[in-house]
Amino acid sequence: MAPPLFSSLSKCVSDVLSGFSYDARLSQPISVYSAPLTLKVAQKKADAPATFEVVHSTTVADAKLETTVTGGGDVNIKATHAKLLSNMKLTASTDLGSAKIESEYTGISDMAVKVVANLPSAKCEGSITKELGKVAGGPLTVGMEVGGNASNGKLTKLGFGALYGHGGYNLAASLTDKGDTLKVGCATSAYSGTVAAEVVYKMSKTSIVGTAGYATTLATGEKLKTTVDSSGTAACSLGLTSGPSSVTLCSSMGVDFGPPKVGVKIERK
Repeated sequence: MAPPLFSSLSKCVSDVLSGFSYDARLSQPISVYSAPLTLKVAQKKADAPATFEVVHSTTVADAKLETTVTGGGDVNIKATHAKLLSNMKLTASTDLGSAKIESEYTGISDMAVKVVANLPSAKCEGSITKELGKVAGGPLTVGMEVGGNASNGKLTKLGFGALYGHGGYNLAASLTDKGDTLKVGCATSAYSGTVAAEVVYKMSKTSIVGTAGYATTLATGEKLKTTVDSSGTAACSLGLTSGPSSVTLCSSMGVDFGPPKVGVKIERK
């Protein structure tokens, strides 16, 4: 089995500490001339206008095609094929003015590779992860990402990461943003859920932010997630599912006890 992609090395931590949204969002299936569509509505601020988009998804010859039309008339077409080549997932998307091509290869048991190309900007990115086997009794996976602009030869992205597991604990560390951002996090199962903590050091700003959180699924089926960071800001998310419908409520408040941030996401399938 191939290791996780570079972007997923710290997923055990980010699944607990991130994913809070303070927008109002609605996703509702509709039908127009017997064509199945999904209407998505979003409002980021109470005094801001809502944005709309309609999405049509279909499958053609093992390729998933997704067409999105926004309220402003923008069009995006995305095609994903996971069986074109063995152990390779290929994704191509375009907004009719530019294009993006992504490929993920997991055909080597202890490696995972991802390559992204943007046209016509000539920006390219690549990442690789490799399992190094057991170190001090636990599995160790390391990875690297790099990106550049072929038109001017500039380096746009450089990062390193590692994931280590031992004794029920998963430790994730990364150095990204061309060496400017250092993250160290840990996650483990506890109290019928998952507990995680992370420290982020931004070198250019000499700032350190620590965050701790807990995620679980309640006995009644609701998904609960809570976090608190070193500035005193606490956040909470509660997800409820009933049949094809789901509702996620999010809220956060700082130590100044000012007006809380509130978000709601309603989705029907």
